Parts: sequence; C-alpha cells; structure tokens
Amino acid sequence: MGSKKSSSPYKNTFFLLFVIATFISNTGTWLFAVGSSWLMTELDSSAFMVSLVQTATLIPLFILALPTGAIGDIYNQKRIVIISQSLLILNTLIFAYIVYLDKATVFLLLLFTLLNGVGAAFSRPVLAALTPQLVKREQLRTAINLTGIAYNLSRALGPILAGSLITLYALDMPFWLDAISFGAVVLVILFWKREEQEEKLPNQRLTWAIGDSIRFLRYTPALYHSIIRALLFFFPAASLWALMPLVAKEQFNGGADLYGYLLGAAGFGAVSSVIFSSYVTNKLGANKLTVLVSSILGICLFLLGFVGSPHIAIAICFISGICWQMAFTSIMTSAQYALPKWYGARGMAYFLMAMSGSMGIGSALWGLLADQTTLQYALYGAGLASAVIGFIAIVFPLDLAKDGNFTMATDLPELSISRDNDKGGWVMVNIIYSISDTLKEKTIKRIKAIRNKRYRGGAMQWRLFVSSENQNQIVESYYEISLDQLIRHQHQVTKYDRTTEKELYNWIRENGGEIERQHFQEV
Repeated sequence: MGSKKSSSPYKNTFFLLFVIATFISNTGTWLFAVGSSWLMTELDSSAFMVSLVQTATLIPLFILALPTGAIGDIYNQKRIVIISQSLLILNTLIFAYIVYLDKATVFLLLLFTLLNGVGAAFSRPVLAALTPQLVKREQLRTAINLTGIAYNLSRALGPILAGSLITLYALDMPFWLDAISFGAVVLVILFWKREEQEEKLPNQRLTWAIGDSIRFLRYTPALYHSIIRALLFFFPAASLWALMPLVAKEQFNGGADLYGYLLGAAGFGAVSSVIFSSYVTNKLGANKLTVLVSSILGICLFLLGFVGSPHIAIAICFISGICWQMAFTSIMTSAQYALPKWYGARGMAYFLMAMSGSMGIGSALWGLLADQTTLQYALYGAGLASAVIGFIAIVFPLDLAKDGNFTMATDLPELSISRDNDKGGWVMVNIIYSISDTLKEKTIKRIKAIRNKRYRGGAMQWRLFVSSENQNQIVESYYEISLDQLIRHQHQVTKYDRTTEKELYNWIRENGGEIERQHFQEV
C-alpha cells in the first residue's frame, strides 16, 4: 500500500502513480466515448439514439454497482481490478477490429458500449474506494480533487485527441488506443501492496454484504444526503455531455474536431478549478458552493442553446467544466467522509449508482426531448432544471461526517458466546440497563439515540423493551443473522460510534445504574 506518512498527497509516490494510471485509462475511455458517439451520428443521427450511447455506458454501472461494490469489499480488490481491466482490453480490441473492418452497426455499437459499462461496473467502485486507503483523512479533499482534475484533464485531452484521430486518420483509431490505455491501471495495481486485516474475519455471503450496506446507507445521513445530492445534480448536468455531439454537428455544422474542442474546453475548465476551488470551498462551504455552481451551470446550459458562435460555445463549456468539477468534488468528498474502510467500495457503489443512473436516465430524457421539440429547447429545459434543483438540494446538507473518526474501534466488549458452540442460527443480543426510576425517561431517550449506530454496526430488528416485572429495567435487543456475522461486525464498529456508546454506558454507571450484556443463539 502507498505510504501515508507524507504531509501531502502530492508527495505520496504510489498515489501519484495511481492518479497517472487512471488519467491514462480515463483518456482512453474518452477516446472510446467520442469515437462511439461520433460513430452513432453516422449510423443514426437522431438525438435519442446519440444520447443512448451515454446511457449504454452508464446503466450497467447503475444496475451492477452495488453487487460489484460488495464483491470489492469482501474479496481481493487487487484481483478484481486486474481481471476487470484485462477484460476491458479484450472487449475494446474486438470492437476496434469491427470498426476497422467497417462492420459496425447500431446494435454492435450499443452492445460493446454496454459491455464496457459492465467492466467499468466491476472496477470503478473499487478504484474509487482506493483513494482513502492511499492518503490520510485530512488529505482526502485534496486527493479527491486531484483525482477529479486528472479525470477532467483526460476529459479535456481525450476528446481533442479523439476528434483529431478521427479527422486525420480513421474512426477505428480511438478504440485501439483505448484498449491499450487500460494496461496502465493493470501495471500500477500489480505493484499495490494491500494492507491486510490484522485478524482473519469469517467469510461473508454476498447477499449479507449487500444487506449490511443497505442498512449502513439508510442509517447514515452523511452518506445518503450525498447520494441524493448526486442524483439531483447529475440529472440536468448530463445534458452537457449527451447533447454535445449534436451541438457540434447540427447547431454549428462542425465535425468531430469541433466536438472534441467543446468537450475539451469543459475538461480544461474542470482542471483550472484547482486554482481557486479550495479557497472558494473554505469561504462558502460545500452546501452553498454546490447551489452556486448548479445555478451557474444552469445558466451555461441555457446560453448554449441559442449562441451562434462556436467560440462562445467553447467559452461556455469551459465555465460549465468548472461548475461540474467543483460540484463533483464536494459531493464525492462528502460521501467519502462517511465511509469506514470496510464499506469503501459499497459506499462508492451507491455514489456511482446515483451518478450513473441519474446521468443515464437524464441523457436519454434530454435526448428524447430534443427529438420531440428541438435541441435548443432541450438545453433550455436542462438549464432551468439545474438552477431550480440546485436550490431544492440544499435541504440535504453535505459534509455531515467531516469531523468523525471512522477507523476501527479496538476497545469493544468480549463476546459471551464461543464459536465452539456455534449452532449456525440467528444470534440475539440483549443489553439490560438497570436504572433508577427518576432517570428512566432520560435513559430511554439516550438509548434510542444509539439506534442508528447499532444498525450501522450490522444489527437487525433493533427494539427497546421495559421489563414487565421491573419497570426500572430496560432491555435493548437486536439480532444478527449468524455468529460469524456478529464476530465480523464486532470488528466493524467505528471509533465514532463506539465513543457515543461508551458515553451512554459511563453516564448510566455514574448515575448508579448497571449494564449486563447477553447473547442467545437460535436452536
């Protein structure tokens, strides 16, 4: 694993190599995106069909991200990345050969684009989860901004390179280079030394890992607020990328090179945001910032609909890229703050599902609107939606987990049940609180406050009871699917949640109360 001792992510050699590798790979991905979008304009130039290229890329990520994210958390992440990237190389080489032979059809284009999306669904949650493992928590926003800048630099250079390759050489050239680019990630990940678990934990079923992540998302406002913000922001923003080929071809009668310049301008805008993004974020905060950039992006989309000069359109795309990057960094960082290491891939899977699903559906709908009305009306609608949604989204604040400690707690109580007596059934955990009558209501209120923390720690069917025989005895009860699950979850309680639990226990004992923990297993 890359060193975490450096004072800055810019001094972390392995992290920088990882960023460079993903930059090369993402540049290749943009070569494929531009090549496939332009190929579709030649095969079927309707706005709906052109927008389906982006939808075919993103929908697999939306559908598969959660199970693949769970696979990334419970199996070998290094192996997953190497296998998925190798399959992407093979898939893209085959399609490049089909294009070279001039045998490409709409069906084949969408099929191979869909297959590339499946490959991305297996690798992207894991790759997104690696950043917090390679840098310190206080460097996370800077590191995510750096990865975002690298991504958008690839977005700037990739389309320009693709447009030039198509114009000067042939339509198959971007696909050949994309296939080669995946090798950069494979090469770097081969040298990644993973941090092994200190204690071997029991194996976990995929369905159980998914269930854990669903409960974690539901009972972690810091995460689901970020997911909702991603859904809301990327839906109108998708129109910028989905309709860009038609802006170049129909609005300005340009070729693939102009399409590349428009996308490249957005990418360079995103890269330039590094100059002032930290300053603006510190001044405004993530919440106000995302409202501001959503509104500015809305204005840019609206203006893009009626400008008559490609030079002005390039300037508008540059500003749009700044807005995109600043919103992306703020929303993704907010999600990363909320994730302990063992939920990294699954948490990023939810973020990527929200982003890809929102963009995939948005791309198809904005393309359909352009077909039913005009390209200009579709851009006007997307611009208005972006500005309005930006203000609505503020009811879901970001960065709620910014100051939390989500590393593993090491001072958990011993289990009173042994694996030697494991009967394979459900486990019931009872925590019995004995407290004076005068503090009963306060105690109940304090216990209820840790309900979400129990669910985040893997509990199921949490309940609170009062003894019918002793009204001053309160019983907190919850279930685990198996003893193995209970043991695994014992090692997945964060210091943040453990601190709150200990504060409750100390308060009860300081007020003369007693606490007893019991475990029962189904027979």
